[in-house]
Amino acid sequence: MQRTGRAALVAGFISHSLYLLGRGWLGDIFIPNAIFEGPFFLPWCLALISLARSVKKPCRNLGSVLALVVVFSIFSVFYAKGLIPPTPKKTTVWALLFFIPESMAHAMFYTGGLYAFFSMVGKNTTNGFHSWVIWGFVVYTVAQVTGAIWCFIGWGNTFSWSARHLSSAVIWTFYAACLHLKFIPGWKKKTAVLTIAGAALVFFISFSDYIHEMSFLRVGG
Repeated sequence: MQRTGRAALVAGFISHSLYLLGRGWLGDIFIPNAIFEGPFFLPWCLALISLARSVKKPCRNLGSVLALVVVFSIFSVFYAKGLIPPTPKKTTVWALLFFIPESMAHAMFYTGGLYAFFSMVGKNTTNGFHSWVIWGFVVYTVAQVTGAIWCFIGWGNTFSWSARHLSSAVIWTFYAACLHLKFIPGWKKKTAVLTIAGAALVFFISFSDYIHEMSFLRVGG
């Protein structure tokens, strides 16, 4: 059964990868921005995590993270199709180097939140969720650095007081605090709750942006 499920996951991962590549041609010329649009790229990142876990720990049940893949894939089915025409500032490689690690970090935060929930209800006695928070924070930090470079190249400054920049700062500072609180006596047992709260925060901020962007003019699709 696990072998069949793993084969189905590989087939789905390949199919979704081809779909993402196809999105690059929505504007009749290849524009990679559409490939890495959050609602469509996030399920790919979660599926990649599932595949990596199946290789590293083949005896583990894949159902937990796959549930996240299914949920976010369903959202992408009903999400606005097409490509938001990118401005010249968004066609630089630094834009892609921001969006790719950002989505991967979100996937790690969601995975950590899921395993933190299992830890709280007694289905997972280890604190494996903490490693997902650490790696998610590292990858998200990379996104903030590349995003700052992109912002400097495109707008002449590394940070602006816009909702997009402030929301990214909120997520980064929350997880920075979450990681450091683990070393304070009395807070160690609360890290699972904080990890779940962090995943909820990421969901609220990112999907609020996605829903807002559904009203933007799009081409193709």
